[in-house]
Amino acid sequence: MKKKQLPIKNAFRILSFIFAAILISACSKKVVFPTSEVVPAANAVVQVEKKDYNYQVKLEVENLADPGRLTPSRNYYTAWMVTKKHGTINIGNLKVSRKNKVSLETMTPYEPIRIFITAEDDSRAVLPSTQVVLDSEEFKV
Repeated sequence: MKKKQLPIKNAFRILSFIFAAILISACSKKVVFPTSEVVPAANAVVQVEKKDYNYQVKLEVENLADPGRLTPSRNYYTAWMVTKKHGTINIGNLKVSRKNKVSLETMTPYEPIRIFITAEDDSRAVLPSTQVVLDSEEFKV
């Protein structure tokens, strides 16, 4: 029995698709946060994707308790990004929905290496408080 060979044209298309899929996934990083001792029910994931000369950061958290329920209680959650060359940057406040979900999407020119969430009293925090509730730990994009 003679085996059928894949025509060169079709083989090239398949290889091009595989290469494109690898290239796209190589520019994107999905990081699942470890379980937190402060908010153990929370599940957090951050997706970082390089787009041209910027980085798109998408943060999603489920089962996050209202910051007023923490000990000590706080008023806000704030997301922070540690960058490769520019220190720690406040990337936004997180509003917990009725379903205990939070999402944040932002673009930055700085390469992130870690994302963490703190509980804050002030909505305009310039420096993170010591009450870290979730921490991605270091990663590479």
